[in-house]
Amino acid sequence: MEFTVTSPTKKQQQSLPPRRGQVKMRIIKGFFKSVTSMASVAKKMPSKMKESGPGFSSTSTTPAPTPTAYNSD
Repeated sequence: MEFTVTSPTKKQQQSLPPRRGQVKMRIIKGFFKSVTSMASVAKKMPSKMKESGPGFSSTSTTPAPTPTAYNSD
């Protein structure tokens, strides 16, 4: 009778939880990346507005008063 031993040639990858503090660091790194990308976009915005011209006028006028039928006299 033949006896064969089957052993796996590759070790199975165990999914262990991350070491202490790694999850927090991943969250902080992701937050930092998103904040820096938003800041770089915001930094480019004023230069784009100068090229295309202002969208809002700096001079403002007050509208004329609307006539009403109510007489307080």
